Amino acid sequence: MNQAIKTTQIHERYSDCFIIYTRKSTDDAENQKNSIAYQKLEIQRYCEHAQINVALFSIPGFCTDGIIEEHHSGFKQDDDFESKEDGTITYKISRPKFLALVNLLRQKKLKGVICLCWDRLSRNEGDDVLIKKLMSQGVDIRFVQANYDDTSSGALHMDIDGMFSRHYSRVISEKVKTSYKKLLLEGKCIYTAPIGYLNSGSDNKPFDPERAPIVKRICELYATDEWSFTSLAKWANKNGLTTKPYRRNRTRQEKLNGVQVEEIPKASRPVTEKTIENILNNPFYIGKLIHKGQLIDSQVHQPLIDVSLFYKIHSMLKARTRTVHYPELSFFTYRGLLKCGACQRAYSPYQQKGISYYRCQCKDDCTNAIKNINDKSITDKIIEILDRIHFTDAELAIIERESLEALSNLSEKRNKELADLHRQQRKAIDDLDYLVTDKLSLLRTGIFTPNQILDEEGRLSIKLEEINSKIKAYSESAKSMLDYVITFSELVKNASKYFKYALDSEKRELVIQAFSELYIENGVVKYIAKYGYDALLKRFDAPNSQSGSPNYVFLELSVITNSIKECLPKLKTFLSHRGRLYPNSDSIHTMC
Repeated sequence: MNQAIKTTQIHERYSDCFIIYTRKSTDDAENQKNSIAYQKLEIQRYCEHAQINVALFSIPGFCTDGIIEEHHSGFKQDDDFESKEDGTITYKISRPKFLALVNLLRQKKLKGVICLCWDRLSRNEGDDVLIKKLMSQGVDIRFVQANYDDTSSGALHMDIDGMFSRHYSRVISEKVKTSYKKLLLEGKCIYTAPIGYLNSGSDNKPFDPERAPIVKRICELYATDEWSFTSLAKWANKNGLTTKPYRRNRTRQEKLNGVQVEEIPKASRPVTEKTIENILNNPFYIGKLIHKGQLIDSQVHQPLIDVSLFYKIHSMLKARTRTVHYPELSFFTYRGLLKCGACQRAYSPYQQKGISYYRCQCKDDCTNAIKNINDKSITDKIIEILDRIHFTDAELAIIERESLEALSNLSEKRNKELADLHRQQRKAIDDLDYLVTDKLSLLRTGIFTPNQILDEEGRLSIKLEEINSKIKAYSESAKSMLDYVITFSELVKNASKYFKYALDSEKRELVIQAFSELYIENGVVKYIAKYGYDALLKRFDAPNSQSGSPNYVFLELSVITNSIKECLPKLKTFLSHRGRLYPNSDSIHTMC
């Protein structure tokens, strides 16, 4: 039984018998006529009273003892149709048992059919036409609750019942839509909450204590620009995250056999890449509901992550970041962190005679001559880079000598820049308020699409966060900021010292927090540094400075301070741990 129900085995002796048709509608659950048991009881009483012979045969997936039970909303129909060259027009019937019944009656294998009332057999105009055509061909169709005479009055009675049946369905549909609209205007949720939340009705979506912390951590990890959907899915499965329990779709055979959705047991599944993508894209986690592309402020659940984190993720998703975490693969310090500086292909790790190597399958025209490099060589080259970050003794001497005059000049510049930042802050806040208050009018007039509004809110939120960070940095005195930068320089000096002896996992941690890219070309390690590391390394590239000159530091003091604050806590944690491994390192304990 693939496409159609097989009914060819019906014996000729049933050609003088009736079949019973019952249907439970999915769009009118409260109606008593919707009960299969009620329909069967009334029809059997009618058959006994009228002494009607019922065809007592059974066909799997079609009927049992001459009774058809169908679970389908008859009002829903396919609007598509097909016209043929011979003048015939066909359209799809979405009720498989009803379709099989029509074919049996058309082939005269049964005398007729009995059902409770018109709206159990037909709920749309297309079905009306089929039933009337069958009746005109001599098929005996009877209804327990109505009797249609073979007159114009009987035909009118039939038309009226069909009209009221369709009207009743439309009223139900309108009531459901109106109810949904009212709930949405009240900020209530009319759909199932995503992973991380529980469902306790449309007015209550509390946190799921088991899944919510893992979902939040997934968002935070992705925002580091170091994880992909695949690696996050593996990490989530290792940490016990599963989908919410849900019922699988019924098979076609289960639908034909009348298996109810409620009879399918609920089950949780492992998360997949698609699960991670859906989590990262879902504005539900910032306290929003989404309906037909529009975002609505929820009144029934709390945000799981803050808005700035969500919009940062939203902007990153467009670039689809690379993977540098491999939960299922053997550990190598620099796995996924090294690329060829010429052709951009990745270096893959392998071991030979107990030594870790990295090899790149470069493109044929690649100019990089170093295809293999060992772990120690990479470590030595990274130490050379780390040694360039901190200030030398000569640089510190010049900074101390010239700091009084430079910081005095910087204070005046700082006041002007702070005033500019406050103006930018007010402008960003006004723009965000405008988007929130006039969102509906912007959508109605077509000035913005829902996605454009989401992008614009994200851009303004990120911009406002950056401005606030700069203002916060300016709240400190120039002298305090300079002391902060010098302290960081001294910490980095010790980081390069202890990096060589760190555990492989600690080396990887420091490399990830210090560099966003590492390239190898002809044995030379090139890099793109992160945060405060980049801020200090740039002093060698600044056009108005030379190595040993404080000009760049003084001119960019607030920027350097602000970027250093992002990486200082992790650096302190790393050095504090190294200090415990080396108890005699008093300088580490003093600074951390």
